[in-house]
Amino acid sequence: MNRKGILVDKYHDVGMFKTCEQCGRCSSACPLTGLKNFNIRRILRHVELDLIDEIAETPLPWCCTTCGRCESVCPNGIAILDIIRPLRSISPEEFVPEGSPPCTRACPAGIDVPGYLRLIAQGKPVEAYELILERVPLPGVLGRVCTHPCEARCRRAEVNEAISICALKRYASDRASDLSEGKVRIERENGHKVAVIGSGPAGLTAAYDLRKMGYRVTIFEALPVPGGMLAVGIPEYRLPRSVLKREIDSILRLGIELKLNTPVCQNPSLRDLRAQGYEAIFIAIGAHQGRKLSLEGEDARGVIPAVDFLRRVALGEHVDAGEKVIVIGGGYTAIDSARMVLRLGSKEVTILYRRTRKEMPAQEEEIMGAEKEGIQIEYLTAPTKILVDGGKILGIECCRMKLADLDQSDRPRPIPIPDSKFVIEADMVIPAISQSPDLSWFDEEEGGKVTLWGGIEVNPLTLQTNGKGIFAGGDVVQGPGTVIEAIASGKRAALSMDRYLGGNGLKEEILAERIANSDYSGKREEGFADLKRIGPPMLSPLERKRNLDEVVQCFDDEEAIKEARRCLQCDLEWWLAKEWRSRRNR
Repeated sequence: MNRKGILVDKYHDVGMFKTCEQCGRCSSACPLTGLKNFNIRRILRHVELDLIDEIAETPLPWCCTTCGRCESVCPNGIAILDIIRPLRSISPEEFVPEGSPPCTRACPAGIDVPGYLRLIAQGKPVEAYELILERVPLPGVLGRVCTHPCEARCRRAEVNEAISICALKRYASDRASDLSEGKVRIERENGHKVAVIGSGPAGLTAAYDLRKMGYRVTIFEALPVPGGMLAVGIPEYRLPRSVLKREIDSILRLGIELKLNTPVCQNPSLRDLRAQGYEAIFIAIGAHQGRKLSLEGEDARGVIPAVDFLRRVALGEHVDAGEKVIVIGGGYTAIDSARMVLRLGSKEVTILYRRTRKEMPAQEEEIMGAEKEGIQIEYLTAPTKILVDGGKILGIECCRMKLADLDQSDRPRPIPIPDSKFVIEADMVIPAISQSPDLSWFDEEEGGKVTLWGGIEVNPLTLQTNGKGIFAGGDVVQGPGTVIEAIASGKRAALSMDRYLGGNGLKEEILAERIANSDYSGKREEGFADLKRIGPPMLSPLERKRNLDEVVQCFDDEEAIKEARRCLQCDLEWWLAKEWRSRRNR
């Protein structure tokens, strides 16, 4: 049967030509009308006029999210999606999406997002957790602190709001049992020994993947606790230490050796590790060194870099929190420091940021969380001098800024406004402008080159330095980044190290059951398009701002299932179109 014959048969089934009233309600209801020249009524009209080829050979059928809102308002119940799907099947290959759906492509670690959402929607959180584990070893951590780039690409946002993907990952982790040795398959010991320097997300992930490939892995950690920045850079109200410990313990139970309080510098050095039989070394020490402000008064007592402040609090050291505290910066570390010092008893906390809210690197949800707790944010404001008298901080001199042309970061460049200086009283200042790695120990002859910004230079594809058998990744290479980026870096390093030592790379591991694609019909439940996003519950500002209790709480089962059912299942929609294409070619 030719392409038109297949389509006309399908349209006859849905009664398209007999019942359409030309009312236009479908276009009015469609959330995409007018975007990218999309209009559902235009597509249907082409079909009615037998102009199937003309409309099929455009990207318009693939613009549709298949949310079904058009069907829900059609007075005659026309199955409009059953018209869109076969149109997709005859679209030119150039318009057919390749590979994974947008959410999975946006994830640096390539997590199968629609797959685990589908399992949660079916009431199978343990299986969802196992599916996530196929790609990353820290689902519970990511479910709390990931910046969720997947949500920024979620097509459900084109209908109303993105799926709460990150919160659902956390739900699956919290509902599942710990990772067991019986579930994760370890290849037979291959006789090779490798070292990982640093136990942050990049180091833990590399160690996890290398161990699964049969390597004997030892992690060297300078701190007295494992986790790197996860342990000493992210406050407990965001990432409870019990969650972090549970997931690290699960990784170590695979047979990975961890040496705490063991910085790799003089003893042992990189040369020593080689002499001890480590054939490949992955450096993942993070960026734990705060950058200086280069301001007058910066060396006064009461000025403490944000990374030092958060580390000291995390390790249980005493920190004198001022009554009036100023935090300088606009990233996650700045927001975390401001909210943490408030929990230590400070009465007034102010964040200074030299651009506008729009340019802040921190996520909107974190900024809003700080504001709800009473933290004030001064935008377009930069410090010019820390005012000190007798070694005691009195305040900070600031000036107002305005935005000019774009700088190297593609953000508007802030420039001072003349005669705009003013003073804010303070007795504690926490600079949080950026971080860099401490490479004072690093032997360039042995380990490789150091870049101009102060990180380790690597081949961007393999993460290998020009030192023999030395690899590096995470923040020590790219600068302060996200947890999911560090995890992706660790995965890449593990693959490269395996190939360097003669392996073929990590085999894809199947831990969770798969739901047969053939079970998917594409039928949307009544009111599907209008289902509202469900966000995770939170402690109120009054409850949380004087303790370290976790602010964001976990979904209950009913909430999680409802939210997961909002997924458009883009992956299965693509599969459905390909099924139509294969039928046409039979």
